[in-house]
Amino acid sequence: MRWTFIGGGNMASSLIGGLLNAGCDAADVRVFDVSADQRAAVQTRFGVQSIETLSAIDANDAVVIAVKPDTVQTVCKALTEQTVTPPQLVLSVAAGVTAEAMARWLPDDTAIVRTMPNTPALLGLGASALFANKACTQNHRERAEHLMNAAGISVWVDTEAQLDAVTALSGSGPAYFFYLIEHMINTAIDLGLSKESAEALAVQTAVGAAAMARDSGDSPATLRQKVTSKGGTTHAAITTFDQHQLAETVAAAMQAAQQRAIELGQEFGES
Repeated sequence: MRWTFIGGGNMASSLIGGLLNAGCDAADVRVFDVSADQRAAVQTRFGVQSIETLSAIDANDAVVIAVKPDTVQTVCKALTEQTVTPPQLVLSVAAGVTAEAMARWLPDDTAIVRTMPNTPALLGLGASALFANKACTQNHRERAEHLMNAAGISVWVDTEAQLDAVTALSGSGPAYFFYLIEHMINTAIDLGLSKESAEALAVQTAVGAAAMARDSGDSPATLRQKVTSKGGTTHAAITTFDQHQLAETVAAAMQAAQQRAIELGQEFGES
């Protein structure tokens, strides 16, 4: 079975690169994009095939929809008219567009997997969640998981609504860390460090902390406690975070992101 990507942007490129690094034959990967230049760029970069029309898709293809959310309905209707025949797998990485809406636009009983990846997938460090509709078999789930694991890690959720929580956590999450790093750098400069030193130290600190959280076997809370001596510098900083209600601010921000994800799903699935 081939992989055919509809859309040749950054996320599609990260997934194609992950597939090839995982041993997939370039001959089994194809890309369609309305931009001939974009198709050519992906073909040149990865050595995969380029197709000029969706009619080239057939029953051997697992289809990955990697276009902007407002284009998904158009793509689904085009697939319905020309190509998709259940039990083909259709996997969407488009934010905000629900599998329920896609099921209305695609042929009955189409196997749909919706996934919420994040931008570190571009480096093979993505964190993705997947939801499969009732038409998906175990084989469909395994294929979808293989694709997303090629660009990082993935977890399954039981309900599509849980993807809105995932959006608030890992989907938008990289921006939260970028925001913290940004302000740590700016404050370090105010405290007297050069811009170059502040950036190098802040970014490497984030990398090191994330690696410890992933690999040490300790929970983030335990790791924090281990470096927070009572009366020390870290204790002073953490106390200040608590005084300014950082925990409540994080919760409010993630709840706002989840609510916006729900609203976007409703907007894109109206028709």
